[in-house]
Amino acid sequence: MYIDDITGAIITCAEAEGWKVDASIYYKEMTSYFEFSKFSPAGRDFSFSAEMKCANINSLIEHLEDYYEDFDVDYETYIWLDQWGHGKNGAPYRLRAVLEDSEAIEKMVEALLKAIKKMEVPEEN
Repeated sequence: MYIDDITGAIITCAEAEGWKVDASIYYKEMTSYFEFSKFSPAGRDFSFSAEMKCANINSLIEHLEDYYEDFDVDYETYIWLDQWGHGKNGAPYRLRAVLEDSEAIEKMVEALLKAIKKMEVPEEN
């Protein structure tokens, strides 16, 4: 499968999960770069990047797995709190609501990872 085709299929899959996807293909490097973005339940504009090398979906899955495994709910909550423990920059006021929103984001990333893992991609001959 060509890098254009697999990149397009990944975009379609992610969009079906409610993600907005910006992708760039660098043919010389045989690498696709993805920016996945989605609003959290509390309205946080959340995004992250991943890459796929040599039209190999497993390289993208590996990047997504690393991102998911390294996602720190506590840190994501902390960066949206002021010095009194209340939400800032549009985050909910209550600490619990900010924490629950960060947990929801982690689940959004997990759902995206699962959807991409389920994709059936024909092997090149």
